[in-house]
Amino acid sequence: MRNKLKRLPVYLKNVFLLIVLWPVAALLRRTNEAYRHLWLVMERGFDARDNAYWFFRYLRERQPQINACYVIDTASPDFGKVSQLGRTVAWKSIRHYLTYLAADMLIGTHVQPASPDLMAYYHLRQVGIRPRGKQIFLQHGIIMAEMKWMRYPAMKVDFFASGGKLEYDYLVSEFGFPEGVVQYTGLCRFDNLVRGCDPSDEILVMPTWRGSDYPQGERFYETAFYRRFQSLLENPRLLDLLEERDLKLIFYPHIELQKELDKFKSPSKRIVLADWRDYDVQTLLMRCSLLITDYSSVFFDAGYLEKPVIYYQFDMEDFRKYHYQEGYFSYVKHGFGPVVTTEEALINAVMECAGNDFRMQKDYLDRLEAFYSVRDEMNCERTYQILHRMNGGG
Repeated sequence: MRNKLKRLPVYLKNVFLLIVLWPVAALLRRTNEAYRHLWLVMERGFDARDNAYWFFRYLRERQPQINACYVIDTASPDFGKVSQLGRTVAWKSIRHYLTYLAADMLIGTHVQPASPDLMAYYHLRQVGIRPRGKQIFLQHGIIMAEMKWMRYPAMKVDFFASGGKLEYDYLVSEFGFPEGVVQYTGLCRFDNLVRGCDPSDEILVMPTWRGSDYPQGERFYETAFYRRFQSLLENPRLLDLLEERDLKLIFYPHIELQKELDKFKSPSKRIVLADWRDYDVQTLLMRCSLLITDYSSVFFDAGYLEKPVIYYQFDMEDFRKYHYQEGYFSYVKHGFGPVVTTEEALINAVMECAGNDFRMQKDYLDRLEAFYSVRDEMNCERTYQILHRMNGGG
């Protein structure tokens, strides 16, 4: 409640702009070609590396007849690559509001898709205030935990992409959306994954965050997250393995924890503390020989590529306390690799994986096949065909 009150001025600002700009957007839609039949695409507003970017790229390269526009901060490190593809609009600008109100299709990876303020419009939609366009949720990652705010009617969208068969069954049976909203299309970014690149001699360590209430700043030094991962970076056996096998280790915390990255220290030139501005997650996943994560759904992407995965879960109680609650997915029963809780067990698992030439074991390959009934590079195409029909196409 306190957070909602703090954001009250933001909500009021957005309602005011809706009232003022709605008739302007309606006029532009009738008189300006740039606003007619518009598909507006966005991720968080400051990036272009996820499903929305790859779908926008698909539209520009394969469906150029679609009037598509991408929303991104002009100061973003990703602005250049998007602007080369096609038209852009500056995030949170007046033009963003106008295109948002005029668009036929609002396409994004987060709630509410393509909006000038994701959380403000999420709550405004709950009280019946919504734009005219169809709201297309491409997802940021495969859902495996309990996320009550994404269930209907807390979240209302017209299309909800699913990336895997087990996830799709869970969403359809538990999330309560009207029939046809949830579709098993696969995630758009998977197309690029399977085109791939040759694996390099890299171990990727990519832990997720612990929610907005997790200790930050100086208090972060006291957390199990900091202590465990800093200890891992300094582990003598790990450092020896990197030297002996001529490997690199890339440490890339979740973007919400990147502000704490400078607190970690690398004891070796073989360990890279990766800033999100300089490293693309998809490229890291395609290049790595092994993924180490804790609870992040990024392992679904690594699994799509049949890359071995190790789950390092030393603080499950804290994770559930500060962040997501357990859903249908069990790391032990359904995961694509072993679950370990101690640093020693983690290093042993890494050694075993290296001894197997970084290949996924058969038991985990079987689980992978059960999760993904389809693995190809047609995810954007499937998504487009559904949206085309939703938008009145044949």
